[in-house]
Order: sequence, then structure tokens, then C-alpha cells
Amino acid sequence: MGQDSTHNRSYFLNAGEEEKSIFLSTLCTLANADGKIKDSEVRFIESLAAEMQTEVLPQFFKYSAELCIRNAAKIRSRRLALELIKDMLSLAYTDDEFSDSEGQFICSIGDALNIEPQKIGQISSWVIDRIIWLEQEALIFEETANRGGEHGKN
Repeated sequence: MGQDSTHNRSYFLNAGEEEKSIFLSTLCTLANADGKIKDSEVRFIESLAAEMQTEVLPQFFKYSAELCIRNAAKIRSRRLALELIKDMLSLAYTDDEFSDSEGQFICSIGDALNIEPQKIGQISSWVIDRIIWLEQEALIFEETANRGGEHGKN
């Protein structure tokens, strides 16, 4: 699943470096939640980091879920918090395997960000609908998806 380059990510302009690090480290921890970090997940995170004009640090993949949950509570912007949940859900679906551990981690981050479970459900539905649209687009326009291999657990 590719990034939609027309999606407005201007909310990153007001995010500080700490918030950007929290955002990316949370995504990295999610990528590792099922014990497998796939190339497609790394590409997703690196693409997002480039949009944020920052980089993914190797230690981000080694953060504990507990640390990420504590750090997530530092995000004050509701929009940034909602976007984090959206990007977490997008990342979780990137490898076509949404694991229980990924779902639990997303819910825990949502709790830390004070995002209502119903709102997480709405965002999840939106992400799934978007994936379906992108897959239909690929079929209609005869595009082939490049699903990456798998990295070893970090």
C-alpha cells in the first residue's frame, strides 16, 4: 500500500522534534509488535519520516510498548494524535496481517492519547476503505504491488 501523495500532512509543520520522534518510534514499535519487521513496513515509516523532514533512528525499533505509551501521552495536538492512530492502522494493515498484539498496542496508544474507542473504529473503517480503493485502483489500472520481504526481528 503506497502513501497518497495528495494527502495533506501540514499538521507536521507545527509538530516539534519530540513529537515527531514519538510519532515515528511508536510506528517502529508497532512494526515490531508481531515479532516481524517487513520491508513494506520499513518503507512506510521511512516515507513518513521523509515527509516529516526527519529520520528514523535505529533505536526506535527497540523501544518498549510501555515507553511508547508513556511518550504518546505527551502529544497535545488532537489532530496529530488522530493522525498517529490512522498511520498506526495503515501500518498494521501494510503486511496484510493485523495481529492481536498490534490491535492491543493501537488501543493502548489510543487510550494514552484520550481517543475514544468509537473514533478509533471510525478511523479503522476509513483506513480499510482506503486500502480497498487503492487495491481496486491497482486492478483497474493494471498496476502490480511490490510487497517486500521480511527483516529479522530487531
